[in-house]
Amino acid sequence: MQQGNGGSTLKDVKNILGQPNSISSTEVKGFKVKSYSWIKYGTTIMVQFSHKKTITKTVSGFKWNRSSTKLTLKAFNSIKTGSSYSTLVNTYGEPDGLNENVALEKKNVTAIYFTGIKAKTAGANASFTFADDKLVSKTETNLK
Repeated sequence: MQQGNGGSTLKDVKNILGQPNSISSTEVKGFKVKSYSWIKYGTTIMVQFSHKKTITKTVSGFKWNRSSTKLTLKAFNSIKTGSSYSTLVNTYGEPDGLNENVALEKKNVTAIYFTGIKAKTAGANASFTFADDKLVSKTETNLK
């Protein structure tokens, strides 16, 4: 991860998304990361680079108008550890927020749902974390 092995270049990402809206840099214990953010149609896309290669990407603020099955508390509880990301998306649609990264040679994905859920109160959500396409953890807040 620290070398960005296998990640896209900044040029590749700019060819897809255009010029970024903002750029920032940070350093933690000698590890330098540069963050580029794009805002498209109310959705924020943040891509972080190290050694001129992508190490993580995050999509937030994306709202889907889903016609698929609603994610309820009962449905949430039935989703088993080890399930695949594609099974989740095929059943409940694309997530509203997505983070992907590779660490210790494992692809990690966190998917967050805010829309298309059955909620007790405002702010309800469900989050699913996958390692190498297998569900390893999930959390929910105020699903009904």
